[in-house]
Amino acid sequence: MSERRPLKMDLVKLDEELYCTSCGRRVTYERGVVVFSCPNCGETIIVRCNMCRKHSNEYICPNCGFRGP
Repeated sequence: MSERRPLKMDLVKLDEELYCTSCGRRVTYERGVVVFSCPNCGETIIVRCNMCRKHSNEYICPNCGFRGP
């Protein structure tokens, strides 16, 4: 059986403000936001707003420098 993928609630605290990693906008209460661990190092939380996802804007992991669409 495979490991359970962490939920958004597991990655961030409920009272924590969220900012898009790509554009820097505050996205705490917006719909369409995704939160995931860096696919390369797994140590940093990446936050993506709906607009940056739609436009495939690049994000850069501040920990390892990984670049993603």
